[in-house]
Amino acid sequence: MVIQFFKRDLIKRSVFLLGMIIALSCDDRNPQEVQKAYITLQGQDRIAVLDINAGEVIHYIDVDFTNIGDMPHYIVIDETHNYWYCTLIANGSILKFDLKTDELVDSVFVDNMPALMALDEQREYLYVSRFMPMLGMSTASQLVHKIDAQTMTVVGTVNVGADSPHGIALSSDGNSLWVASNQASHFFKIETNRFGEENYQPDNFRIGSDVPSSYEINDGFYNALELDLSHDNTKLFISCSNSNEIRVFDTTTGDSLDSFPVGMMPWHFQLSKDDSQLFVANRMENSISIINFLTGEISNFDNFSMDLLHGCALSGNDDLLVVTSPGSGNAYVYDTENELLLHEINLGNDSTTDPMPTGVAIVQ
Repeated sequence: MVIQFFKRDLIKRSVFLLGMIIALSCDDRNPQEVQKAYITLQGQDRIAVLDINAGEVIHYIDVDFTNIGDMPHYIVIDETHNYWYCTLIANGSILKFDLKTDELVDSVFVDNMPALMALDEQREYLYVSRFMPMLGMSTASQLVHKIDAQTMTVVGTVNVGADSPHGIALSSDGNSLWVASNQASHFFKIETNRFGEENYQPDNFRIGSDVPSSYEINDGFYNALELDLSHDNTKLFISCSNSNEIRVFDTTTGDSLDSFPVGMMPWHFQLSKDDSQLFVANRMENSISIINFLTGEISNFDNFSMDLLHGCALSGNDDLLVVTSPGSGNAYVYDTENELLLHEINLGNDSTTDPMPTGVAIVQ
């Protein structure tokens, strides 16, 4: 009986150990968790969905509705309600997709080349800016739209009085919307509850003391491209594509706080979650500038295969940076801690048409 007991015990232990070995082996073979990024392919009227951990395209989504070039440009993601939104600058529409299935849910037509968006995720409002003169296209539109994202209807507009209000950023409480004219070197603070109010003129501020006091003059001194707010909403960051710098402003007074020289023609940028770093895609220098606000130092990721950088996005824990390159047709994934290029992903899918990747958003 004792011998049988020890035999049974030995068998049980052996089975247990074998199971542990198999389990550990299976864990080692498990692929990394998929982390999705959505990229607009402006030249192909498609959206590329990427696994940025693996550096692979998962699938493409067709957004070609008019057969004359709809030009998807920018994406924002609502993870609270599981939707994502895309602007079509040539079509004049904003599209709404299901985040789980990537199926088209609804759309709204706003005309006048919708470009960038800011999302009030809690209240489900979208704020939409205008495209700026580029690639032979231009718009003199001075309108910013407010859209009810639940019903996909326009609920109000604000005319800022300056051409091409392009850069856009929303305060965390959803009460203040900041936009900057790409042409007039002025930025504006819009009270979001005043959209649709007749004759409402938002507060305006000059990007530099050297620009005209009137925002009706297209001086082109700074050519503001994108805006972002610090997470405590006290600072506004503006990429100035003509003066090759990032400028920082006080959101209470509109006063200039600082400026940081970066590469040639800074385009889109992304602020880290702790506000300690800013990653800037330099369009004409094929580099990424990293501003460290704790030390004041500015470093660079350089990559000669990049051409005409555009979009810029950080992963949820800031360890991965994704930039898009319309000139090369690629997306690039960087390890931010070690400053290493992890993946160079071709988005052309063997097509003869250039994909022109522009906007990028990462599921956090």
